[in-house]
Amino acid sequence: MNRSRQPKPMAQLLKKSELQYNQPLFTKLDSLLQSFLKQHNIDGCRLGNLQNGSLLIEIPNATWMVRLQFMRNDLLSLLRQASPGLLKINIKVNPRLSITKNIPKKNKNRVKKRASKMPSDVADSFLAMADDAEPALKKALQSLAQFSKK
Repeated sequence: MNRSRQPKPMAQLLKKSELQYNQPLFTKLDSLLQSFLKQHNIDGCRLGNLQNGSLLIEIPNATWMVRLQFMRNDLLSLLRQASPGLLKINIKVNPRLSITKNIPKKNKNRVKKRASKMPSDVADSFLAMADDAEPALKKALQSLAQFSKK
């Protein structure tokens, strides 16, 4: 057993372990994926990894994952146009993708709109109901009736 203990070039190690992939190919696959998903109103997905002919797609929730599972064959044939060596697609839920960025905050200093004046017949109805009401309700109904007179 004569083993060579010579150092191996880094490129050979990366190629052997397939840690290095073709960046232009990865970009092309991502572009095709995003256009396909846009056609089907699926948002927030990304390519995770391309290794051993297997492409990992990360998706934000399980509902979209099931939807994408049904379209897997169409997507695979589309992506094979750019990479004929692509054998399969794996889909994985990544909940961190669902965290939206730049959520607009609600304006806390919202201007309150005042109602327009109440018609006088409605105010008279409130006063008529107030005659037979309990003291707390009577006061509230009279207050509402006074609003129309302002």
